[in-house]
Amino acid sequence: MNIDLKTTNDKKPVIFSDVDGTIYRLFDLKKEVIKDVEFALSQGADFNICTGNPVQQRMFWLIDELKANYLIGSSGAQIYDCKNSKIVKSWHINKSLVNEVVKIAKENNIQGFLWDDNQYFYLLEEKKIKNEVFEYHFLDDITRQNYPQLFIKDDFEAVKIELYNNDVAEDERYSNQMFELFKHLENDLTIIITNYGLEISPKGIDKGSAIKWMIENIYNQYDLKLEDVMAIGDSNNDVPMLQIVGYSYAMANSSKQALKSANYFTSSVEQNGLGEAVLDYLYRLKNIVKKYMLHEFENIERK
Repeated sequence: MNIDLKTTNDKKPVIFSDVDGTIYRLFDLKKEVIKDVEFALSQGADFNICTGNPVQQRMFWLIDELKANYLIGSSGAQIYDCKNSKIVKSWHINKSLVNEVVKIAKENNIQGFLWDDNQYFYLLEEKKIKNEVFEYHFLDDITRQNYPQLFIKDDFEAVKIELYNNDVAEDERYSNQMFELFKHLENDLTIIITNYGLEISPKGIDKGSAIKWMIENIYNQYDLKLEDVMAIGDSNNDVPMLQIVGYSYAMANSSKQALKSANYFTSSVEQNGLGEAVLDYLYRLKNIVKKYMLHEFENIERK
């Protein structure tokens, strides 16, 4: 059976994908994900990574694996051009606000991590949380041991601050309790409650604002609107981008807020939910179908 599906328009497919819980879980990048992203690229799509992680080693590895065009790092505060290996835009928290957050965190024995485009710091000399977070950001032990530094500055402008629950399981109930310590800063900062703690960003900066900036400043050569763009994620920090694009997908393993914010739904990260959503987006946007999706119909005709 020869099915000739013609594309319905000349719009450029542009995809923004979260990482942890969406592209992979515990760094297990499945072959199916790679193949479906490769197919999207072969159809003229741009695949962009959109993560809370900093622009560091772990993300450089993922960029290479998925041939990503851009990386939105630090929950929207950094935009990295993968082809030219440079940060093209970043937003920072002013030093007085950084100092206030750090002061409250230290007074309450809260572990935290903060960074800019060049430096990376942690707040407490404990090992458990520190080692777990370093594994998400860096690839080798030498870097983990030497690059992050204990924070002792008072004139640092961070692109992001992450604060972690100490000695408890990941649970938003504890994160909500932590939020009470910082909520008086909400008029000056973007504060997102996560299952592990808090993400603190410059005011008005999140994954959604970064995508909007990219459409206006990087993809402005194309006749693209936010309604044409795909975003996919599973966590609370994905909500701003799920709310701003036309093709928003929530993973089956998503938080309640992410599920409420998405227009479409896919299977879990263990089931190649990302790949399935990418193929669905290509079909909805341009009528593009991957060949194996027609396999069932071809077999029916042969019978």
